[in-house]
Amino acid sequence: MIKRFGKFNKIKKLTCMGLAALMLTSGCGQETVERQEIELIDPVSTANINERVARRTIYDYEVIEGNVFPIVTEYPAGVGMKTADIGFFPGQRVGRGSVLFSGDMQDYLAQEESLRDSIDNLVITYAENRRVNELKLKEYGYFIDSRLRDCPDDSPIRVIVQRVMFERDLLEQNMESDEEVYELDLMHYNDLLYRLTVNEAKRKVLSGMAGTVVAVSNAAPGAWISEGTNVAAVTDGKSFNILATYKSAKLMSSAEEYYAMVDGRRYDVTYIPYSATEISALKASGREVYSVFEIDDPEGNVKPGQKVSIVIIYSRKDNTLSVSRDAVHRDDGGYYVNRITGDKVYITRGITDGMFVEILDGLEEGEEVMIDTYSEAPENVVTIGRGDFFVRYEGTGYLSYPDITNVINDVKYGTVTLVKKNVVQGQRVRRGEVIAYVSVAPNNVTLEELTLRLARLGERRDQAQAAVDDPNTEYLDSDVRERLRNAVSSLDRQILSVSEQILDLQNAYNVTAFYAPCDGVVGYMTELSDGAVLQNNERIATVAAISSEYLYAQNETGILLYGMELTGSYENPVTKEVVEFPLSVASVSYGAIGPDLASDQVYLKPPAGNVIPGGAHDTSAEFSAAIPSGQAVNVTNPWEAWQQQQAQANAAKGQAYKVTGYTEYETDVVLVPAKAVTFVDKQAYVMVFEDGQYVRRGFVAGGGYPARTVTIDSIPYVWAIEGIDEGTVVVY
Repeated sequence: MIKRFGKFNKIKKLTCMGLAALMLTSGCGQETVERQEIELIDPVSTANINERVARRTIYDYEVIEGNVFPIVTEYPAGVGMKTADIGFFPGQRVGRGSVLFSGDMQDYLAQEESLRDSIDNLVITYAENRRVNELKLKEYGYFIDSRLRDCPDDSPIRVIVQRVMFERDLLEQNMESDEEVYELDLMHYNDLLYRLTVNEAKRKVLSGMAGTVVAVSNAAPGAWISEGTNVAAVTDGKSFNILATYKSAKLMSSAEEYYAMVDGRRYDVTYIPYSATEISALKASGREVYSVFEIDDPEGNVKPGQKVSIVIIYSRKDNTLSVSRDAVHRDDGGYYVNRITGDKVYITRGITDGMFVEILDGLEEGEEVMIDTYSEAPENVVTIGRGDFFVRYEGTGYLSYPDITNVINDVKYGTVTLVKKNVVQGQRVRRGEVIAYVSVAPNNVTLEELTLRLARLGERRDQAQAAVDDPNTEYLDSDVRERLRNAVSSLDRQILSVSEQILDLQNAYNVTAFYAPCDGVVGYMTELSDGAVLQNNERIATVAAISSEYLYAQNETGILLYGMELTGSYENPVTKEVVEFPLSVASVSYGAIGPDLASDQVYLKPPAGNVIPGGAHDTSAEFSAAIPSGQAVNVTNPWEAWQQQQAQANAAKGQAYKVTGYTEYETDVVLVPAKAVTFVDKQAYVMVFEDGQYVRRGFVAGGGYPARTVTIDSIPYVWAIEGIDEGTVVVY
């Protein structure tokens, strides 16, 4: 089923100069707000050459950008190995001990046993929990029925009963959710188990926690993975940190205070310092070094994927006497200012924020001093209002099926001939469906050699056993008797090995077809003609599992973050109907992970219960990822070719998906016209009209430096964190 939905954005009324339309960009869009006229203030003079000593808040601050990232654990390959299978993909749930990544090795049976144990544990655990929950439901039912029977409407007992009814309803909802998860996990484990039975032995990388996969290696099947290379990353879904522009522990310890702004709200944070050794290790591994902050969010409002402004206040003086720095001079006698009367007054200065200088001694509030700057009277006046600041994203998504399984000629004996290809590129297939029909010509010489060898081994084994059983052997040394027994055991193993080879050979002669290992889409099909002889381990086809259906989008600039909620848009090529559907970013492409798993692409996935229209699950629509006939295929790396072909096929069919959303959203914040803002040493200032003079006022601008802007009625705005309030009249 395809769910259609729209996102309603609440745009708050702005008391800014006659706003009529709201255009929001990093991309752009328009939304309407109510017009409100504001009367302009007539200019008092054309120049400012004097200024009153006044009390202000002076502070030295910095705003750095950050993002909320999940805390992840990366899992490396224990040894060098060839890639055999990626067990889980971004957005998929895993349990402790789940196989995240497998390589070719000889412990195949152990992996199969582990997977079967996982399935057994899953079934048993679910059955036990279900039984306990069913008993709880009955207890709730008995309690409710017994208490409500003959109970007056105004009885206090009804409050208790209502609470029990709420607990009963909540339990039923949880049971339904558990059942959905159980079915999905069981289906996935069974798919993995089936693939284990048709592949060579695997090496396993196991998850050490229950959680969600957020990144995997993009290694193609058969590609070499070096020891220590991270191949997967998992988060527990509960823990996250803020990663921001790097600031040293020494610098942060010198700050008077720091805090975070997320979605227009202030949060206390704790800086987590790295040691010098840790920083050196991070840099040596190729990782970018970030400042890490823990956030105090007891209500759980902050989510991964949100943009953060970290405000660092290095020093602050509230209500302190100050003048513009352009009024302060220095000579051999020290710092001084010139009164408008012409008097030269020496002062004791305190801190400065780049625009203003604190006056500790020498001047009184209200005194007028000369300044050296000359400025024209402003032409624009605006009353500052509040609104929602957000940056809109528009991009393109392409269907992606990264869970690739190779269908190969794994017949070890005889000559295998391709009889008929049963599928084509881009075709949907079900697990067990015939990919290609083949015939196997027996190699009778090999069978005769193995049969003869088995007979000879049997004769030798009988002789060795007779030697062990001979009464005379009892008189030999114990080490000789042991050697004789070992000889019998060795022959037994050789007999077993040859017997298995004969059985494999006989089974190989009965092979008539190769089958799809999972429900999926054929991404590559051999170009060999019917009647061609297949080489041992030759790749016949690749099947991409539809259980890992995604959209992927480019993310070179790191705009898209894990957890962001977006909207996909699909146009049916036949009916031209446009369908919108929810998406979220399911992978971490940078920041919280290292270079092994970093990527310039992200996976986008709809929530449970939704499908991607036009994808393999949407059987009512044309499959937009179909591979065009005659498309060149890089046989040495079909995974990469498959990805490339999907993009090319989608573009050719006009079936690229439009992806939109918000990469930053600040709710109900103070908005300031960007042209009214002056930055001095990264500190933000506006000019206000007070007591017949134009004077600067400092404020903390959100979004780092240079601050991002949102265009409102063709005028760019920045948002203010503190220092300037709604209703303030600024001029520019």
